Amino acid sequence: MPIDYSKWDKIELSDDSDIEVHPNVDKRSFIRWKQQSIHEERAKRNNDIKNLEFQVNMNGRLNQRVDKMLANLKDADLVDREAVRKFLNANFDKTEKGEEDNVDPNMPPYNEMVEDLFEQLEINAKKVGANPKDGAVIRKLILEHRQKIDAVTKQAKEKLSQLYKEKASLISSDDIRTGFDKGFVNKKAEAENAAAKALTSTQSSAPSEPSLPAPPLNFVSFEDDVMELAPQTKAFGQISPDNIQGSESFLLKNLQIMSEQQKDALMMSAFEFEMEGYSKQAYQVIHQSELISYIREIYDMKKIPYLHVGELTEVVKMFFLKVFYNRSNNQGKKSFLDSVQAKFEHVKKRVKVMQQEEPQEGVETIQLKSLDDSTELQVNLPNFDSKDPEEIKKQNAFKKLPLKMQNAIKTQSLDAINEVFAEMPVEEGEEILEIFNEGSIIGINALLEDEGEFQQLQEKYQSDAGVNKLEAEGQAESHDTEPTRSVNDPQTEISTADVVD
Repeated sequence: MPIDYSKWDKIELSDDSDIEVHPNVDKRSFIRWKQQSIHEERAKRNNDIKNLEFQVNMNGRLNQRVDKMLANLKDADLVDREAVRKFLNANFDKTEKGEEDNVDPNMPPYNEMVEDLFEQLEINAKKVGANPKDGAVIRKLILEHRQKIDAVTKQAKEKLSQLYKEKASLISSDDIRTGFDKGFVNKKAEAENAAAKALTSTQSSAPSEPSLPAPPLNFVSFEDDVMELAPQTKAFGQISPDNIQGSESFLLKNLQIMSEQQKDALMMSAFEFEMEGYSKQAYQVIHQSELISYIREIYDMKKIPYLHVGELTEVVKMFFLKVFYNRSNNQGKKSFLDSVQAKFEHVKKRVKVMQQEEPQEGVETIQLKSLDDSTELQVNLPNFDSKDPEEIKKQNAFKKLPLKMQNAIKTQSLDAINEVFAEMPVEEGEEILEIFNEGSIIGINALLEDEGEFQQLQEKYQSDAGVNKLEAEGQAESHDTEPTRSVNDPQTEISTADVVD
């Protein structure tokens, strides 16, 4: 197996013995300075990452509160300090606040920070000469503040992404893990060491060195077969459009299915459902595909090339909050459902055109018809009033047939019977033919000139590879009589009459 040495290119050396320095500079001192510089840069990078992660997380928490207030509170409530406080405490944990190592422990909870924001907005309204008790003015100022926060958050995320890449591109001693360094295992000693380490870790208060960020996750995508659906995507397509909370919960647990390929494959499955006549399922998968499409479009605006769990989770929650849970404004929901309906109508129209352009080919159906111009099929109804054992046998066979086929036979129209056969699978049609044979329901009338012609007709039907296989029964008495013969096969009964010299 070939060995990949490229990982050694990421090692950040701080004590390279081959380093070239000025003759007037002490080499050991220069190496120590270089070591110190590398460690300081690494510590600063880790600290910047922690600060930016906290900033992005805090802004997300605050935005959740502001968005929900804007969606559910009226303008009059936005200027009522007590109404704002009650709403925040009823919908969010009033004790929740940032608790990172580099965060001021006296930092107020998020709910209080939002309340302070409203106080500041009232002050800002007075500065510009607006009425601070006008709910519409406060709402406008909140939206402007929200845009500023989004811009700051975007910059923080871009910087954070850059720092992630820098940190992942270098290997430090903190990333090195040894393995296979024990030849014998002493179970007792190992247990004692584990217990000692656990005790030491609980007593130690020194913060540990932050580890490398988790490697980027990938979206599910089948490049070889664009129509292939992952099992999770299939399950998501089975969620009813009415179960919005179920869809949100499923996506939050299966973020990886929100790829362009899976979205398109789910949409294409709507064509298959519609072609099979399952319009409800077709609409359902289109609805679910559009959910992925809308969320993915918002996420792509952030220009993150891989699956960032935190970012995508925030986008999913924001989308459902603004589109489906916004009671004060249902325009977003209406626009979404209009898009789903438009695509559903497009699928129905295209399927109809495809069915017209490409009629069904290779679909096997059973149709009864005579194989010779000199013969014709006839429908034989049993005598329901007869007590004859043969007629009773025919009556019992007739009762085994589906009701729709019974009604078609009662019309004694071969076309009506063939219409019922056209709606049946071949396997079911073959069972019906066996019942026809049992009850002698279908017969063939033929005008035969002599015994030789009857034998030729019999041989023709026996040698035919199609639906009819005829077996001759009976024997001609003479050329001077008019015998009645029957030739039976699994489908028909052939009655020969009017034999003429």
